[in-house]
Amino acid sequence: MRRFNIAYTLGCVALAALTLQSCNRSGGLDNLNVITKPYSLLFSDAKGLIYSTNDGQRFEVYTGSDGIPVQTLATSGERMLMVKQGGTILFVSDGANDKFPNFNPTYDSINLFAFGPSMIINLPGYNDSGAVKKDRIYLASRKGSGIVYQDYNGNNDSTWFQVGDPALTDKVTSFARQANGTIVAFDDVSRKIWIKPDLATAWINKPATNLPAAGNGQMYIITQKNDIIAVAVNGNTDGIWRSSDDGATFSKLPDIMVDNVPLKDITCAAAPFGKVLIACTKNHGIWRFSAQGAWESASVGLKEGAEVYAISYKNNTFKNEKTGEYVFVGTNRGLYRSDDLGQNWVRLDVTSINNTFTEVH
Repeated sequence: MRRFNIAYTLGCVALAALTLQSCNRSGGLDNLNVITKPYSLLFSDAKGLIYSTNDGQRFEVYTGSDGIPVQTLATSGERMLMVKQGGTILFVSDGANDKFPNFNPTYDSINLFAFGPSMIINLPGYNDSGAVKKDRIYLASRKGSGIVYQDYNGNNDSTWFQVGDPALTDKVTSFARQANGTIVAFDDVSRKIWIKPDLATAWINKPATNLPAAGNGQMYIITQKNDIIAVAVNGNTDGIWRSSDDGATFSKLPDIMVDNVPLKDITCAAAPFGKVLIACTKNHGIWRFSAQGAWESASVGLKEGAEVYAISYKNNTFKNEKTGEYVFVGTNRGLYRSDDLGQNWVRLDVTSINNTFTEVH
């Protein structure tokens, strides 16, 4: 297994530490003078460098990289979790409170067919069976039932346990969580769905009726409130599907059409704060699913030729208790932010040799 030692200008990997960086107000971006809880955004470029920001103006960079792009970034407690592109090893930061944290392998059997950032899900305080609530991490594995878990923030000194629930008859390639707390697991190969309503309840298989059989591309899941959204990506023409009954049945949403031809270059999707469904594409910009049930182009502000690779969303809390909501996308033309749920985009001034950003968390 490989080990990374990444020098960076932050004092700590912890998100809590990231949120304490000072920032100013400029160009409509808010600062810590009026914010009680800033957001913390991590993102990575095509060369594997990792960056962070909490205000969209100042950016810190983890300056060490082996040149391999990052396909998955996640956080748990004071640790950062990372998977390299095409890799089957999960790396975890040691949480060292200095400028040279080590990234060590913590699990080496990730399902090779798992999809990017959805291959792992961190659930803060999910394990509440003891005196102290613990974060739980579920991870797509190529072994056993296809799911392993840990309650110690990915610590490489702690054991990963296989889930042995009888309903898990296939591997898992992506995870999501509904607004009601239910965890959802999906396997792209078999197109099966499982749900876990709470910690004490075993995984339950759902029929996923109407979902098409696996094709040439790939499908993964996200959620919009309590709906499960299955998104076909990487050249797949299966489109986007919605389930409003916990994965029992799915119905297809209208195709995104350009010149009367359905798009097949969707790269990722998200439903920021449950308010709107957004789909990103490689060659046709960004699209929002309207309340009228149609896809509308939403690429205002993107540079011409922008290929969109990743999407994430964050919020912060102001001293007057109002909340700011922001959506971010990584493209080959830089990092963009929207303050109006994806209707308009502003390119953020990230100092980077490589302005292609392929992962955002």
